[in-house]
This record gives sequence, C-alpha cells and structure tokens, in this order.
Amino acid sequence: MAVKIAEYEEHNEQFYEFNKALEGMSTGVAALRVLMDQYNLKQTDLKNEIGSRSLVSQILSGKRSLTIDHIRSLSARFNVRCEVFI
Repeated sequence: MAVKIAEYEEHNEQFYEFNKALEGMSTGVAALRVLMDQYNLKQTDLKNEIGSRSLVSQILSGKRSLTIDHIRSLSARFNVRCEVFI
C-alpha cells in the first residue's frame, strides 16, 4: 500500500509542485508557514514578532533569514522550542 501511495505522490502534479516548492525552503520557514496556516494568520499578524509585512514577506520567500530575536519571539508566541525555527 505504501508503495502505491508513493507512486501516486510522485506522479500527481499537485504533489510534484508542492514538493518542488519545499526543496529550497528552510525548515524554519516551513514551520512558520504551517503555524501561520494553522492559526489562520496573515503576514501583518506577525508584526510584533518579526516586524513589517514586507520583512515577513522577505523571510517567507527566502530573501531574508529569521534572526535570533525573531526565533525567540516566534517560539514564545507559538509555545514551541526555538529549534523549530532553525
């Protein structure tokens, strides 16, 4: 059964595009995206933890990195370990 699922995921266009998008994404950014989705947050909702919407956008697109201060603030907000964002 697992083999069939893997084959389906390899050949399904949506899975292919999703996996391709994840290839270059850091685990910290991926975790942040998941948390934003789970909590139904927009980029502007993270102004206290990260700053401007434009900075959040740059981080989510991989143009900028999360700083130690961002990571600490996000960790406190979501009650997760800092390592989640590293």
